[in-house]
Amino acid sequence: MILLTGSTGFIGARVLRALSEKNLEVRCLVRKPASLEKPNITYITGDVLDYDSLVRATEGIDTVYYFIHMMGNQPKGEQKRFDILDRLAINNTVKACKQNGVKRIIHLTGMRNPYEKLSHHLESRKEVEEIIKNSGIGYTIFRASVIIGRGGAAFDILDTAVRKFPIIPVFNWEKTQVQPIYIDDVIRYLVECLDRKETLNRCFDIGCSQIFTYKELIQQYAEQLGLKRRFIAVPGSWNRLSAAVLGKFSPVNPNVVYWLVESLQNNMVCEPNDLKKIFGFEPLSFSESIRKLEEK
Repeated sequence: MILLTGSTGFIGARVLRALSEKNLEVRCLVRKPASLEKPNITYITGDVLDYDSLVRATEGIDTVYYFIHMMGNQPKGEQKRFDILDRLAINNTVKACKQNGVKRIIHLTGMRNPYEKLSHHLESRKEVEEIIKNSGIGYTIFRASVIIGRGGAAFDILDTAVRKFPIIPVFNWEKTQVQPIYIDDVIRYLVECLDRKETLNRCFDIGCSQIFTYKELIQQYAEQLGLKRRFIAVPGSWNRLSAAVLGKFSPVNPNVVYWLVESLQNNMVCEPNDLKKIFGFEPLSFSESIRKLEEK
């Protein structure tokens, strides 16, 4: 049986749908009681910050999908505490998994360059990944940069910037490189790795074949939408001002906007891997991803 955390989120909800279509038995960890959707889907009330509830949730579980991140869930003045809660959540999960003999944790995290000073957000993501890898439990970890899909915070911020602002200021992240990936390809990796023994105890960077600077990514997206946008170079980072403006117009939690804007300084380019050999497909190009998205 599979335990799915974050089952109502951007990634988790889509993974749940895909697992359900494969008729796999899934137990969803939820903070509020939920009704049964299908015969193979059950719900258990609990919280990753409550160890006892995790012990109950992991009983009889073989594989845990871990899609938890605390960024944006803190009250005003305590936003920087998300890394503390992330640490507590993953340590609780690992401890409960060990107690109940869970064999594998599948995790999606943020891509990063190991030689760069990381943003607060990516440093926390790295720490969670390291805790999983050093837990003694089997794992498969995927790292992504910008996931192209509505409901994903990074894409929603990109979408807001391109659609709402005819003139777009470009700050010191202009030349930062990124390798985006379409949401359906992410879900495919996450679900199909269940049957791929070659992915056990390995980490993979996932992205399309194209590498863009953030400025190029914005330009390409505007062109795909048929929008003409002007760019103005502005020295410095202006993270707080950028986050404040984007937070007013985008559907993303303003705290999350800030931490993601801060992360624009970090390059996110895939390290070479053998994913095509293992999975037999290549992720869609950026332009094809946008076309697919607009068709939905």
